[in-house]
Order: sequence, then C-alpha cells, then structure tokens
Amino acid sequence: MQQGRDGSSTDKASPTLLVSVHDVSPLTLAFSRRAVELATETGVPERALTVLVIPCHEERAPLDECPETCAWLRDLDARGAHLIMHGYSHRMAGRSYSPGGIVWAHGFARGQGEFFRSDAADAQRRLDKGRAILVRAGLTSATTHFVPPAWLLSPEARAVVLAQGFACHEEMGGIVTAQGRHARRLVGWGSLNTLEACATRWWAALQMRRIPADTRLAIHPADMARPRTIASIRTVLRTLLARSTPKNYRAFLQSMSS
Repeated sequence: MQQGRDGSSTDKASPTLLVSVHDVSPLTLAFSRRAVELATETGVPERALTVLVIPCHEERAPLDECPETCAWLRDLDARGAHLIMHGYSHRMAGRSYSPGGIVWAHGFARGQGEFFRSDAADAQRRLDKGRAILVRAGLTSATTHFVPPAWLLSPEARAVVLAQGFACHEEMGGIVTAQGRHARRLVGWGSLNTLEACATRWWAALQMRRIPADTRLAIHPADMARPRTIASIRTVLRTLLARSTPKNYRAFLQSMSS
C-alpha cells in the first residue's frame, strides 16, 4: 500500500478509520464502558476498536488488583479489540518550566504527559512496571504495542521505547513503525473545561469535512460526561464511517505490510 505525505492511502482502497478509547482503568471503568458502547452503537465493530489501558492509574489503581476491569478487558480482547499499554500511571512527575513544557506538558496535557520529563532509567522503569502488571492481569496481548499518555515522549524516553521492540508506538504526528509514520491525521476531543470542549468539537467538525485520509479518532472517558461532546463524537463517527474502513491498530499495520 502506498501512502501520501499525510500518511493517507493513495491506492483505490478506502482510507482507514482508527478508533481508540483512551485512559481505560479501574478509575474510569464506567465511562470507559460507555465510550466503547458509543463507538459500537454508532457502527464501529468491537474487533475494530483499539483500547488504551493504564496499568496503574495515578499509581493507586493497579489493574491486576481489579477483577471487574480485568474481566471486561479480557472479554474485549477475546472479541478482537486491540488492547495497548498506555503508559504506567499516566501522570507526569514534577513540573516542566521550559517553553515546550509550559505549552505541551501543562497547557496541552495538564500534567498527564507521563513520559514528557522521563530520563532513560525512569522510562525503562515505567515500561517494566506497566508490562508486569498487564501480564499479571492476564493481558499480555496489551504489551506488544505502546501509546504514551498525551502522545508525549522526551528524547530519552523515545529512545527507550524504540529499543523495546514494540510493533509500533504512537505520537501526536502518527503511528510510528520502522517504516515511518502512518495515519497522521488525528481527531480528538477535550473535556477538562467548557472552553476546551467547545474548541475541540469545532476542530472535530472541521476535520470530518476534509478530503478522506487514514485518520485516528481518540475518545476519552471524560468525554462521556458532556452530552454535546457525545453528540459530536457520534456525528463525526457516522460521517467518517461512511467513507472509511474501521480497523484497530494491529489490523491496520497488518494490512500495510500485506
């Protein structure tokens, strides 16, 4: 399959829609379930979903100690959804006072870019701890790919991630494999305050009107607390599904290598 400069397909096949549910953990279980239901009710098969799992959310909710969440995730895995490790705790330690840190770590990620300040040792420790929890939870399948919280990695953390042999990891600019970056277009919503919710709904509406391309669509549990955002997600999903093929990350990468 050939790709355009924005990571979209250039052959005759329809572009791919990559729907992911982020921040899944025992702390977000109810809203995470609703996010999955919203996607499937709107037309995304469970097998086409990618689910980003936090092993120890806020360092106070170890997944392997929460049977209800584990059972639900194992059922999704059995139904074909693609589970992916999403950091270790999700929260960044300390503060960053650099211009980039002020903009990205605090302005954009609100302190949730776990790997933004990590040196190599810290990144390795977090990956090892997260992987061990997922294995103990019976979710070893979630350890083969990686998505850092808020898509942010320090240069040192990026080097560690690349050395781990993950089939892919994801950054703001696309899904990263040994062959390059793919599905560069990203649609997502923010729900931390009313202004952010309004702005991201506007952005999502703009993105769905663009020329079709391989697109990542990210849903967060917090989005489920805002009815207008739920309506926006449903509208954007329906529009993109009409002209795209839904796939999870694993199936997307497999289709590119075939």
